[in-house]
Amino acid sequence: MDFNELDNYLRGLPDRVLDDASRIVAETATEYYKERFREKEFDGSPWQPAKVPKRRGSLLVDSGSLLNSIRPVHVWRDGVIISAGNLKVDYAKAHNEGFVGNVTVPAHTRRTKRGGNMSVRQHSKSVDMPRRQFMGESRELADRLHDRIQGYIDNDLK
Repeated sequence: MDFNELDNYLRGLPDRVLDDASRIVAETATEYYKERFREKEFDGSPWQPAKVPKRRGSLLVDSGSLLNSIRPVHVWRDGVIISAGNLKVDYAKAHNEGFVGNVTVPAHTRRTKRGGNMSVRQHSKSVDMPRRQFMGESRELADRLHDRIQGYIDNDLK
């Protein structure tokens, strides 16, 4: 099922189901988007592996800020908006859509191998970040939404 078919299905639901259906959509979509970080794929397409594999942790997860920023921001009977990112997680879009371009690296201090500190001046660098989509329209998600809403109708409303 694609999202157009899902939209038609939702529009055909009785009014008494729509408020609950929007909550089910919000919960299910948020859960699905967060699962992408564990599965490292979106809609059956695996993410491109890192050029340098991480010793610990998972791809796209260092602090968990990006993963934890995924949340429903608006839930009403005619729609749901799920968001990722915030002021501290301004890189969410670049990871989800990919990014090619120059970025400015601010001046900072970093630790050296010998345990000392080294000052790094502000500079720019070219970035070619592959797309590692974790949010968007997905056949898997549409099928999951349909199954959960249909299950709710079959079990709870009969």
